[in-house]
Amino acid sequence: MPKEQVRKRGKRKTKQADEGESRHAAPIEPVAGPSAIHPARAALLSGQRYVPPLAAASTSASASTSADFIPLGDGQPAADPENGEAQWNRGPRADQEFPFGIVDPDLKAYFRGVEEQIKDWEGTSSVGEEREDRKQFLTSILGELRTHELQLATDPECSVVIERLLASMGDRGRRILGDSLAGNWETLIRHRFGSHVVQSWIRLGADTLDREEALPNMDGYIKSEEDQVLPSTQALFSGLIESLRPTLATLLTHPHASPPVRLLFLVLSPDMALPDLAGGDPGGTAVRSKRSGKYRKNHAVEGKTFLADGDDDIVGVKGKEKAGGVKRKVPKELTELGREVRVELAGKINEGEWRLVGVDVVGSPAVQTLLELEAGDGEAEKAASLLDNLTEGLVSEICAQLISIVNDQTLVAKLYIPSLFTTQPGTHLLETILITSSARIFAAIWQTYFVGKIGRLAGHPTANYVVARAIGRLELEGLQGVVRECKAVAGGKGMISQSPYTGH
Repeated sequence: MPKEQVRKRGKRKTKQADEGESRHAAPIEPVAGPSAIHPARAALLSGQRYVPPLAAASTSASASTSADFIPLGDGQPAADPENGEAQWNRGPRADQEFPFGIVDPDLKAYFRGVEEQIKDWEGTSSVGEEREDRKQFLTSILGELRTHELQLATDPECSVVIERLLASMGDRGRRILGDSLAGNWETLIRHRFGSHVVQSWIRLGADTLDREEALPNMDGYIKSEEDQVLPSTQALFSGLIESLRPTLATLLTHPHASPPVRLLFLVLSPDMALPDLAGGDPGGTAVRSKRSGKYRKNHAVEGKTFLADGDDDIVGVKGKEKAGGVKRKVPKELTELGREVRVELAGKINEGEWRLVGVDVVGSPAVQTLLELEAGDGEAEKAASLLDNLTEGLVSEICAQLISIVNDQTLVAKLYIPSLFTTQPGTHLLETILITSSARIFAAIWQTYFVGKIGRLAGHPTANYVVARAIGRLELEGLQGVVRECKAVAGGKGMISQSPYTGH
């Protein structure tokens, strides 16, 4: 008997099983088209949804014949590789994620190795030959970085490497990087990963700005290796502000752009303390989002330099000393420009829009920062100020002396402030209002929106935080009033039983 006719062991296949196998044929492996690009890759670059060949065959006969090739660009036929060049047009999705192009795989692998080496060296002191080796290592990295700054800053993996390098670059290296990013600030600040690079550059650039202002003999314009004029940090910050100025109102509520914009406002105000790169917040103003802080903590992005010589290993340590009450040195031109931009911003957004931004999850921290800056400049107790808008004219009424005595209870409660008690962004905004307002404005807010309502507000899951913050500003007479209201709720025991912390 021929070998091919020998019956093999196993269960004999039925006719139905054979038919089932023919119906469920194996998927066809896609073949690269004339452009030599895998169809799935071509679909990604063109911003289209990739349809497997087998699925396309079931939907239409015409699709099955051409499923192995997905055209790039606007649907026009691709050029014949033998007669012309292939089309390399990218779709809108690729342009949004990689606005400056995709990083070369070899370069990306190089920076992965750089990151691993930096992790080993970060926070460890170096002396002698080891320190010189690290300096040479940094010099070689910066050489590879040149002309690729924009691509690397918008890459998911390489952007973190640039943030780590910024801590060790030094003033001149940061100026070179800032000069390379100049002209594309808005694109970077709106980008998911580029915004973090911009934020780190702004924070470290503030230290460089302080040193440039403290040393008048420091050359503001230094020749670079290519014999090009290297702008000073002040010039770089001025260019950054001017490039963001036309669209600044929309950036306040942009999920990626809002944190760097808030930090930029703080840098331009010498009285405000700056957060360090390790995630600390000495100024009391949250700059990074919770997601960003969690990511940096998990990946140990703490702003440490690998060129440390001992104790000063974290960039921003000297900045912590500034938080103790010492003013940072900011050029007068930048300070005036910051005030000018804030005034211009206030004119672009009307009262209703400010209140909407104030309760927005992304925009609320920006409004809080602007409130602090306004109070620091002494502009809060003026008509049409941001504080006046958020209190619905309460500041104007008091400053115009329409109400002589606050305790007369002639102030009429409006709707916006009570609405802030019920949402988490609203409570943060209201706490900032209570902290930054003057004594007489605070007394008016307390008398109008708190007195007689302590029992109800203290038992609310979000409003109780605002009550605790407000009580911290009360004098003896106000505290006695709070005690009386608490006793009125079942002798005070009722409030204890309603507390979310007691477990009852």
